[in-house]
Amino acid sequence: MKASDLISIWEAPDNSRLTPKQFSLRLPVHVAARVSALCDMYPNKTRTEIIGDLLSSALDQLQTSFPEVKGKQTDHISEQGVEIDIFEDLGPTNRFYSLANKHYIDLEQELGNENPAPLFSDKVVIIEEK
Repeated sequence: MKASDLISIWEAPDNSRLTPKQFSLRLPVHVAARVSALCDMYPNKTRTEIIGDLLSSALDQLQTSFPEVKGKQTDHISEQGVEIDIFEDLGPTNRFYSLANKHYIDLEQELGNENPAPLFSDKVVIIEEK
């Protein structure tokens, strides 16, 4: 989710599932003031929904900014004169995916989902076309 998508999201109904446990945090005054302003602007959204959407947007942006670190080559594909090398990604993305999957599965099981599918299904690889 991009930050630019938030306004249209806040104007629509929210069907998000919430965690069984509450997260509690104290915000810097300038951040709390801006969150409160958004709550005033979008009275149909709860403070929890707005903060959750802002966090989701920031996490999506952070995740896409993780650097790629080329590891060993895992595959080579040659199709129609195009050479493609596939390398494992040793950067933080795969570790983030693995940890996020672990916590996601734990939270889903707390909500009663016995066999949840992982949040992220594939390992990230680096593809180089020659």
